[in-house]
Amino acid sequence: MIKFLSGVVFLFSSFSFAVSFEDQRASNDLEAPSFSENFAHIPSPQSFSADSGLKYNQQNTALRKIKVNEIQPDMDNTVILNLEKGDIDFYLNDLRKDGFKVEAYDNASGFYFIMADLTGKNVASEALGLAKYYYVKEVLVSKKTYSELFGLKSKVSYAVRIGSITGGMNRSPVDLTLNKISWTIKGGMNRSPIDLVINHQEKTIKGGANLSPVDLKFDWSSEEVRVYGGANLSPVDYTVNWKGGMLKGYSNNSPLEVKFDMKESVAGDNIVELKGYANHAPVELTFDKISGELKGGMNYSPVDVKFVNCDLYDFLQYFFVFLNIQQ
Repeated sequence: MIKFLSGVVFLFSSFSFAVSFEDQRASNDLEAPSFSENFAHIPSPQSFSADSGLKYNQQNTALRKIKVNEIQPDMDNTVILNLEKGDIDFYLNDLRKDGFKVEAYDNASGFYFIMADLTGKNVASEALGLAKYYYVKEVLVSKKTYSELFGLKSKVSYAVRIGSITGGMNRSPVDLTLNKISWTIKGGMNRSPIDLVINHQEKTIKGGANLSPVDLKFDWSSEEVRVYGGANLSPVDYTVNWKGGMLKGYSNNSPLEVKFDMKESVAGDNIVELKGYANHAPVELTFDKISGELKGGMNYSPVDVKFVNCDLYDFLQYFFVFLNIQQ
């Protein structure tokens, strides 16, 4: 059974809030309603199963879903899942099939949420797993769990902050490591070593890539990032606007413009298309948010690479790395 602090009722709608039974008595001079009067338990058939091919989000997308449960920040063994609109029975049975102990509730407004009891499990790791389900909009965790996931000394945090991009593009093998603890990009591609240091305090990207020195600055906000300076033996200045779905500017002595749609608000829509031009060549790519695979063509060359613990945001922000220097 899911445990609750006595005397607290959780009401979840588009905004979450809590009402104390004692406060309700004082304000209304009425006996506080019971838990069952505020929440209706949602039964579900046991025969329904999910299509596993549509289940998971990319790692970085999942991490952004995890937030502190501000209503009850000390509820260490239980997490709350806020959901996309859909079939609640489908969601419950999919999670139960995967071994999660979950119950669904709604309030008088008809908004659904799921509570997952993770007692006896690694709550931080399980919360991250739950955030990867495409129909889960948010995972609300305790402050302790949030610290375990994102604290500097966290083993889980260390694992998810080390990303890799491997495969082939530009007629060259790709093997890159993105370290978001030391903030470096190292490895090789375009038949060249890659060794970059990202300094967030000074807002610089410096080092070497594509047989060229790199000396760039960046301006970052939640809506867009601008990268400018010198790289790939050319001036560089481009902006990625996340909301507008546009990468635009110039690099490699060539204009660049790539349109995309992250589709973060669309449950089950896992394919992102990128179309435009860069480096005097057309760009036509597809990114699978489930598998992390980026395929298609750019630089007049086929692209087939896989992202692990990183995603399309990293690809677009550091786009200059993926442009080869034409001989």
